[in-house]
Amino acid sequence: MHEAHFAKTIAWLLRVQALLSGAAAILFALIGGLEQSLAALIGGAIGIVLTAVTALRVGLSLGQDAKAMIAAFYRAMAFKLALAVILFVIVAKWFAGYFGPVLVGYVATVVAYWLAMGRLAHMSPGSEHQN
Repeated sequence: MHEAHFAKTIAWLLRVQALLSGAAAILFALIGGLEQSLAALIGGAIGIVLTAVTALRVGLSLGQDAKAMIAAFYRAMAFKLALAVILFVIVAKWFAGYFGPVLVGYVATVVAYWLAMGRLAHMSPGSEHQN
């Protein structure tokens, strides 16, 4: 994947994750109040941070040979898993009474991956839909 296309895809993914996290926060603000809304935002922020860190680590390997890119991908995913555990442990302590909204906020960012995969599946190289 070309570096510019990778960067555009990641920027799109981060925007969608932010929008979906915001939507989850608004939903929780309406049904549960400010604390639950903030918890949903924190869950979404975890997903966004994990995406950004992973994308940066994978993006640094673009243009290298396939073996180096695959190794960088696996290292990035292992780091993402370790960072996710650390962040969720910290947030679980801070938002113990509101962990449901935290998870919903995080899951909203995972939904963005599904949307991105669908978007990429419907794009062909050189297509005007890539922007």
